[in-house]
Amino acid sequence: MPTTFSCNLSLPILVGQDRYKYIPVVGVFRSIPFEQIDAWVMHPDGRPRSDRELAAEVLVEIRQPLATSGGSAPPAFEVADVLQLDRAAAIVVSTFLAALPRV
Repeated sequence: MPTTFSCNLSLPILVGQDRYKYIPVVGVFRSIPFEQIDAWVMHPDGRPRSDRELAAEVLVEIRQPLATSGGSAPPAFEVADVLQLDRAAAIVVSTFLAALPRV
């Protein structure tokens, strides 16, 4: 199984008070064996882990998508900065779970 995989997603950035803009990016994720997912989403004491905790563990890098229209590329973002928004962390986790290779 590869140690990382990538997929396209749109992440929100705050552009004003309670206003968000969604930016297309390529997320690079650390792979986790599919059979370990149930244990990964929980703390050892049985409490669920937060989206931010989970996303911070699996999101390795955020890349700009390849420009196909010749337009300007969106700015690069640091993983820690993106995960400050709860909705971004939730999108990262749901995208990771949907795209995780099931080998």
